[in-house]
Amino acid sequence: MHRENRTAQLLVRPTNVPIVRTYAQHPLRNIFLCALLLLTSAAAAAPQPNIVFILVDDLGWQDVNCYFQQIQGKPSLYETPHIDRIASRGVRFMQAYAPAPTCAPSRAAYLTGQLGVKNGVWHVKGNRVPRPWDERSELNPYYSARLTPAQTIIPEVLKRAGYTTGHVGKWHVCGSNMVPTPLDMGFDFSYDKDNHYNDPDVFDRNDPKMTNKEGIFSQPRPTRLDAFDDTRLFPLLADERPYDSLTDISLRWLKKVGKQDQPFFLNFCPKLVHGPIMTHDRKRLAYYCKKLGIPFPKDPGAICDPEAAGFNNPYYAAMVDSVDWMVGQVIQTLEAMDDRRNPGHKLIDNTIVILTSDNGGAQKLATWKGLDGKQNFEKVTDMAPLTGGKTWMYEGGVRIPFIAMGPGIKPGTVNNASLISLLDMFPTFIAAAEIKPDALDLDGCNILHLLRGQRTDARFADGTIRDTLLFHHPMDNKSFSVIRQGDWKLIKNTGPVLTDAPELQLFRLVNPDGSFGDLGEHKNLLDAYPEVAKRLLGDLTAWMDQHDARVPYLNPGSKDSLPGQDEVPLVTKTGSDGPRLWAEFETAGKASIQKAFLIYSLNGGTELKYRPPRLEEWCKAPAHLTDGRVEADAPPGMTHGIFCLIDENNFLIYSDTVPPVGAKCRIDGPVSTFLQDGFAYRPGLISLIHLGEQANAKLAQKGVPTTDLIKALNVAKATSEKPVAEQSYAVAIRELRKAIRGFDGQVAESSLPDLNFLPLDRW
Repeated sequence: MHRENRTAQLLVRPTNVPIVRTYAQHPLRNIFLCALLLLTSAAAAAPQPNIVFILVDDLGWQDVNCYFQQIQGKPSLYETPHIDRIASRGVRFMQAYAPAPTCAPSRAAYLTGQLGVKNGVWHVKGNRVPRPWDERSELNPYYSARLTPAQTIIPEVLKRAGYTTGHVGKWHVCGSNMVPTPLDMGFDFSYDKDNHYNDPDVFDRNDPKMTNKEGIFSQPRPTRLDAFDDTRLFPLLADERPYDSLTDISLRWLKKVGKQDQPFFLNFCPKLVHGPIMTHDRKRLAYYCKKLGIPFPKDPGAICDPEAAGFNNPYYAAMVDSVDWMVGQVIQTLEAMDDRRNPGHKLIDNTIVILTSDNGGAQKLATWKGLDGKQNFEKVTDMAPLTGGKTWMYEGGVRIPFIAMGPGIKPGTVNNASLISLLDMFPTFIAAAEIKPDALDLDGCNILHLLRGQRTDARFADGTIRDTLLFHHPMDNKSFSVIRQGDWKLIKNTGPVLTDAPELQLFRLVNPDGSFGDLGEHKNLLDAYPEVAKRLLGDLTAWMDQHDARVPYLNPGSKDSLPGQDEVPLVTKTGSDGPRLWAEFETAGKASIQKAFLIYSLNGGTELKYRPPRLEEWCKAPAHLTDGRVEADAPPGMTHGIFCLIDENNFLIYSDTVPPVGAKCRIDGPVSTFLQDGFAYRPGLISLIHLGEQANAKLAQKGVPTTDLIKALNVAKATSEKPVAEQSYAVAIRELRKAIRGFDGQVAESSLPDLNFLPLDRW
């Protein structure tokens, strides 16, 4: 699928250098002025900076020693000398935020510069039919698990400004079937669907330790005490650290592109310190056990009290230590290499390095069974004084470490006041590259001036000052929407049946004198400051309405007695006319239907699968609602579809039999196999035939031969006239999809998102 013309045209930075002229009469003054002007001219013509962005997985706000020491007033258990050195050479922000409390939505927001309500990624494991767990009263709304090649992300824009771009490590914006890959989304260098990086100068696919895609996050078997002494994948290096493929690949790539005549952007995403909590570094595990005063473990199970205060998990300490080592390797490589574009300097002198996290740290996990066969919780890290951690919308889940160094950034700076977000990276990198987007719909601000200490406020492209951050996480039993505005934070409980919290909470995080206030969010000031709460709630509600920020639906089959449960209308009849789908529902004496949409799959059933784990993915399409009836057109190639109706009491009603999440059909289970009808195959095939005929007519007008397309169309038409049989219909859909996609770039039909959502040619 072509990616051209998807983003605004860019105005590339001017490359002309001012001519130096001096007119002083005195020879020495003339020499001095000439040298001064040459220096000024050289500074004005400094090459675009390189950018190295290090996004650590689940690193807590004070997991870095320099943060912990400032907050707690003493050294941390976790030793992070390399990260601390970046802070000493740059700036660290004390009020930096992840856009979401979990991995995928934060990463998607960072890459697109848009919040999940715009880019579609609200949580992990999306693209599913919204279903309740067993008979629970609430269920998550529909959301996506992936970005698509039609969306613009950072590397594409930087490439147009002359940057070479690379991604190494965790991606997590690719859905259950692991597409699109970073290469599909515009990175020059990264891995493909087979997890092979695409540069043979950097990556040796015959080296097993390098092809270990997880690096030192690779999980040991059968227990975490079997993680040591694997000389095939994790041989000890000269510094007695176990080899890590992600670090090695990053360094190899930097050593290659650092010798070129163009700037580079490295998106380095270690898979540490995400759970399961383990380490391949025996020496560091033993070291932290000694620091904690506990013996080296003989039982692979939980090693520490899940409720104990402070840092007390030596496995996690070793993981943080390993991340620091990985960061140090990158920095030392940049320090050692000469800068070809900036003679007389090292690469580090003209490289912006940013280290941060995708969300708050995990608090406790149960990931490893003990010798007794039991799987108990253990403490991971401690977010105090913050409340909560990963998955929570309290500060512990979204406040993150953020450290930057680079040209123009004053060493040893601590910014306590400015609110920043990972959303700000896209516009900031554009500004650093000295390019100007004509019209990109970005939610963040250019904070380059904040990094350089030139201002204390973040501003949008139109010059307005940002004083507000917004969050939407309508998930599970932690469903909240949040507004942080100035000193205040308002939390709205959007899943009040399952989420155990007040309907509204108001906290003052910063005191009037600028000092930190109630960071632990212990004092709900809702009653004390009703005018503040009213203002913030109004702003939050307006934003949610503007962006269709859906909240958890109610389950008509709930075991709990819910208001309006006996008024839920039932779907009475379904059918299709060609590609047109419809369903009829009760109206008399029932709650009215307020909204409706279609959920559809392109790989339902058992035939149209890509590769293990071969999970079904479901997309969302609009539906037309009238009195007692809902209609929609089957997307081309749809295998199964379900209408979702939302009544006035927020209950979700399906047009077919949909099982809850449970033993019969687990969370990633094949919902299509439980449907009574599901508009299976025929409507989607007919719609695909219409699309193929349109493409064929356009190609014929251009004189393009279409033999294969005509053949696939004929087979599809003959199939559509027969009774639905999964195998024959699946084959017809697959082959016609491939035939249409074969004319990529020649007709618009070949670039239709539904034809490019999954790697159909591999099925």
